[in-house]
Amino acid sequence: MSMVAAPKQSAIQRTRSENTRQRLIDAALVAFGAYGFDGASTRRIAEKAGANLAAIPYYFGGKEGLYRAAAQSVVEECKKEISPAVQKANWLCAQREVSRRAALRVLYELLDRFSSVVIRPSEADNWSSFVMREQLQPGAAFEILYEGIMREVSQACMRLLAIALNRRGDNPEIAVRTHTILGQITVFQTCRAVALRILGWQEYSPQHLKLIQKIVRENIDQITSSRAARRQ
Repeated sequence: MSMVAAPKQSAIQRTRSENTRQRLIDAALVAFGAYGFDGASTRRIAEKAGANLAAIPYYFGGKEGLYRAAAQSVVEECKKEISPAVQKANWLCAQREVSRRAALRVLYELLDRFSSVVIRPSEADNWSSFVMREQLQPGAAFEILYEGIMREVSQACMRLLAIALNRRGDNPEIAVRTHTILGQITVFQTCRAVALRILGWQEYSPQHLKLIQKIVRENIDQITSSRAARRQ
């Protein structure tokens, strides 16, 4: 009996350990997002997670390790949704000849996935404040976020947009146009309260997301129209 019970106990312990670690990360994202690295209290994070204070050095080596792990968790969560479209974009851009229509089709798909991650119900989005704070006050977590997902998305969008406009990818106007496009999406998160108040919405529903995606596509069509391309 004991030989059978031991593996089960080990599995239970691993599950509890993983749950505790994840609860600490979830609590840390909220705390670091609200108060920053210096202002966030590890004691409060542990209390919010329902864990012992000693669990932070045990799992993460300390506050700095937890801070970095929180950033990495955001990267991993985003990659689940966005990476397939980024990989598709990179593959397409590596081809010798790519049509404008094909580039736009993949750009739409990439931005649809990006918007589905950025625009989400507030109760399901523990990390939005964390990401926004790192944008305003970049720290070690910002480097993890940038290298892990932000740079990949931006570069993929720039390469696709360059093809759609028949321009070199290193053209500064391509970078500006790309971040203008991405800003159309991120503004619904960074200015959530204003957007919801003006639109009269309580939250972003799936129907609202589809409407935003539709408008973004229409704006891209305007940016990449033959007239806009000639004006560059």
